Amino acid sequence: MRRLVLVSMLVVVAAAGSTRGQTVPPPNATLSGIPAVSVWVDSLAANVADKGITAGVLGAEVVGRLKSAGIEVLNLDATQPVAGAPTLYLVVVTLMDEGVDQVVYSIRLSLTQAVRLDRDPDILVPLAPTWSVSGVGVALSGWRDAMIADVLAYTDQFIDAYFAANPDRDRN
Repeated sequence: MRRLVLVSMLVVVAAAGSTRGQTVPPPNATLSGIPAVSVWVDSLAANVADKGITAGVLGAEVVGRLKSAGIEVLNLDATQPVAGAPTLYLVVVTLMDEGVDQVVYSIRLSLTQAVRLDRDPDILVPLAPTWSVSGVGVALSGWRDAMIADVLAYTDQFIDAYFAANPDRDRN
């Protein structure tokens, strides 16, 4: 069983590619003019949540980092939504070997917005990813701190891209 878990971890790492985050097209121009974002964190596996890493924990870290950088963060149920409903969406997928307190994880942070198709402006795609960064990590004991650090590193990449696309905005 343990061998199966370790082989599975290797498959996840190999399939995910690079261990560094990479911004994928389109370029940062899709972030231009966005006055605020909402944040959504997908639920994490129960065995990870049981050990203290929940969507709420990661969401609070991301929101705190965005706000401290000077990016306004809206509630998902904002009564006055921002045009395009820009939402920073975090997905963390984990594979845990509890026998050695090891976790392999994949992180994807993407900004989704409502987008109209150029060929037919009547077609509105409500949750089109227009910016993203992703990667994988492997950590032994202390994996909780490593995972949060990686999530914050990807959040910093978003912050840098945001301010590069919005140079007139004040960065704290």
